[in-house]
Amino acid sequence: MRSQNQNNLKRKMIIVLIIVLCFVPILFAVTYLIDYLDDRNKMVEEQVIDYKWFEADYDENIYDDEEYVKLIEYGFISYTDGSVTLLIDKDSAKSYGEEIDFMVRYLYSIINGNADNSYFSDSYYKYHNKKDSFTMQKLYEVSLTKELVEKVEEKDGEFTRYTFILSYRILKNNGTFRKDIGDGYRRQYITVTDRNGQLLIDRVSTERIIVK
Repeated sequence: MRSQNQNNLKRKMIIVLIIVLCFVPILFAVTYLIDYLDDRNKMVEEQVIDYKWFEADYDENIYDDEEYVKLIEYGFISYTDGSVTLLIDKDSAKSYGEEIDFMVRYLYSIINGNADNSYFSDSYYKYHNKKDSFTMQKLYEVSLTKELVEKVEEKDGEFTRYTFILSYRILKNNGTFRKDIGDGYRRQYITVTDRNGQLLIDRVSTERIIVK
């Protein structure tokens, strides 16, 4: 009887040992994954990309640059609303709604180097400084998507809130307008409202990038 009890005890100990050995690799894997994700998050927050800027020329007319003109001659603003995507420009934008016309005018203010801060609301300037100046910007491959339209009720009344996704590339970026992209692009999520009786930008959130 004693021998049988000892054998049962040995079996239980072996089973426990096997279970422990099975869980050790899983524990190491989970620990590694947590450390890995933590390192990736730190890289997003802390690592700065050293872009190489082109020389800034405030007197340049970007339409004299043949390389840029070729990039935009057949249209360069792609507008998406739901399942429909089409090319638009500053003349046709009005036919798609005042909010689209507003966004296209905002884009052209960037292209023309016009630091027109009147596109932004007081809510935006609670967290951002006004821009003083920047050169004409060679925007191309512009993608504008109307992501969401909402009716919002507040104590002061009702207003409409639009959420747009905007991305573009800047040929020969000189860093005077944006320093967070080089020759690539990062999506921006732009909130536009008519809470003050006119369309204004309340918020601009830029897509975060992970540097490997």
